[in-house]
Amino acid sequence: MKKSIVFLGFGLLISLGAVAVAHHGPEEIVIDEAVDKKSAVTFPHWVHQDAVEECTTCHHKQENLTPETADEMEVEACSSCHLDPEDEAPSMREMSIRKNPFHVGCIDCHKEQEAGPTKCADCHPSE
Repeated sequence: MKKSIVFLGFGLLISLGAVAVAHHGPEEIVIDEAVDKKSAVTFPHWVHQDAVEECTTCHHKQENLTPETADEMEVEACSSCHLDPEDEAPSMREMSIRKNPFHVGCIDCHKEQEAGPTKCADCHPSE
């Protein structure tokens, strides 16, 4: 019995180590560029790494970005294109559910996957 418990514990540690190796980038990202309108959002990056197959699903302007190349590349924050866009890119400063890129991309994906927050207060906690 003791051997089984030790074996199970050792297996769990190895599994957790493998998961830790697979993640790249920050565990969480605080999105606070529009705090004058709504409270900051704590984005669980690591959860999305497990749920989304391709990095370029979200980092759509970063060609060849993979978990293997992420440590070698400069990964651009969403705000680099979406905070004050100079082209037709949607702006993070928009409150609209149909104009803010997070509201469009994130909420639409959460609804499609039937998982994740879809209401304002789910992401923007009251202050």
